[in-house]
Amino acid sequence: MKVEFLTDFPDRLSPMLVKELRQGMRTKAFVGVFLTLQIILCVILLSAVAAASSDEAGEIISSTIFTMFSIAVLIIQPMRGITALSSEVKGNTIDMMVLTRLSAWRIVTGKWASIVSQSALLLVTIIPYLILRYFFGGMNLIGEIVLLAVLFLSSAALTAVTVGLSASSSVILRTLLLIALPIAAFFLLLGGLRGGDISTYFALDTEQSRIFVSIYLAACAYLGFFMLSIGTSLIAPYAENHSTLRRLISLVVTIIAAVLGSMSFTDTDALPFYLMFVLLPVFAISLSEFAPLAAPTYRKFEKRGPLGQLAGLFLFPGWASGFFFCLLLTGISTAPFLINQPSYGGQDHFIYGLACLAGLLFPAVIINVFRINGPQRVSNYVLILLASVVLSAVLAGITDSLSNENLLWLFCWIPPVLMFLEEAGGNDDEVMYASLVICIICLGTLLLRAIHAYRKSIMDIRAHSDSE
Repeated sequence: MKVEFLTDFPDRLSPMLVKELRQGMRTKAFVGVFLTLQIILCVILLSAVAAASSDEAGEIISSTIFTMFSIAVLIIQPMRGITALSSEVKGNTIDMMVLTRLSAWRIVTGKWASIVSQSALLLVTIIPYLILRYFFGGMNLIGEIVLLAVLFLSSAALTAVTVGLSASSSVILRTLLLIALPIAAFFLLLGGLRGGDISTYFALDTEQSRIFVSIYLAACAYLGFFMLSIGTSLIAPYAENHSTLRRLISLVVTIIAAVLGSMSFTDTDALPFYLMFVLLPVFAISLSEFAPLAAPTYRKFEKRGPLGQLAGLFLFPGWASGFFFCLLLTGISTAPFLINQPSYGGQDHFIYGLACLAGLLFPAVIINVFRINGPQRVSNYVLILLASVVLSAVLAGITDSLSNENLLWLFCWIPPVLMFLEEAGGNDDEVMYASLVICIICLGTLLLRAIHAYRKSIMDIRAHSDSE
């Protein structure tokens, strides 16, 4: 029998993935991380074996394994994605890739899959250390395996964030990523620092543990998909329609989130932030879409008659239909606030909900009022959103040091300030009224501009069709 040896990647794999894997695994960054991880784990393991009589040897090994793995896959590996697409954009090689029949989606996912595959290789290499750690006793096997998988999938989601935003031409945004990523990863890194202690929460032996792990993994998948979709939209030709599928997926997710948010077990205080996590990715890309409506996309909806044209109002590419779609999601998201009322009868969750909605609309108002066009709309939306949150936190700190709440009222037109006003003990009715007014102003401004932009795009396509 002839024995065949695998000498190259199979043809079934994406050529983009193969190219990036070949280049990525030769880089000093990956080789350095790989060797450093192995050397440190070997030293720690040998030290633990020498002190095998110690009852804490097993816990030390677990903590070391998870800490080193967390640093590698939650910080170092995702940060490698910051230049994944920007280097291609600067080198003007995107068009060359498209000529090879690679779609924008395959280009982005190939870049992402390459980094995630290298993280998977790091995951595989630490399994022997976990097997040896088992013989020291006191190991929560299921909990540590699930925690390892959660850290890996968290790394995949963070990598999607960096790869997706790397398509932006904004150097400021990519620099902020370098600062924000370690901060975001720090909270996930706490799991690695605590090692075996936190693994008991991932043992899946209770209903609460199973629900938490399921929701967390679903959130990672949702965030990862949308961030890769943002990168795809930034480099894709205008003729490619990525908006319709993305919005349909977000519609389904929002409906599920609204149903879960309406249940009695949902914390009403956390409800606004829970729904904001669901709405933030779709609002960010829908309200900042810069690609015009293409005639072929319009005709596909027009063929289905009035029902197709009504669906197009929410599903056409472009920020105008994106605004109408965001209005639809906002209407769906109000149901949990009306159904799941707090037992103490407060209105804090309404204030936070309105402030979150205004905070998502505020950057869109800025980029449309100042007529910012082109791919920079997306990066500007993200930058304005981050700037409003940071500025609000700074103002809240100054107000707290001066014990003067009136300073915050001067900046109440910045939506996140409203949350700090509520936290500072401001009058609930006044803060509620201010939040409602700001939401109405943002919605009204965007509505007028969206109607004009939507009608203009439809009229341009019809005029062009008549001229043919």
